[in-house]
Amino acid sequence: MQAEYLERLLGKKEDNIFQLLIAHNPIYFKEYINWGADLTISGHLHGGLVRLPFLRGMLSPQVKFFPRYDAGRFEENGKEMIVSRGLGSHSIMFRLFNPPELVYIRLKK
Repeated sequence: MQAEYLERLLGKKEDNIFQLLIAHNPIYFKEYINWGADLTISGHLHGGLVRLPFLRGMLSPQVKFFPRYDAGRFEENGKEMIVSRGLGSHSIMFRLFNPPELVYIRLKK
């Protein structure tokens, strides 16, 4: 994903305003940061179709092993992203060690 694409869709980042970005796919977190997102909320990977107990997602819906942004909270360069495992599933109804979740986020000034 190129920076021009995000800027064309979202406009230019306003410096004095908190930028909350809701983005379907978390794999572009660095691009979202480069655009100026302070907090990105995402999902898409469902936490990995299969999770290893006490570890992380082993397989993404795109059949990629150990996706980096599978679920949870991530921070890079002072910017954050929260990735939900979601309530549904991908094309196959299979969630091993990966219970559905509904994320509650409270923003404070």
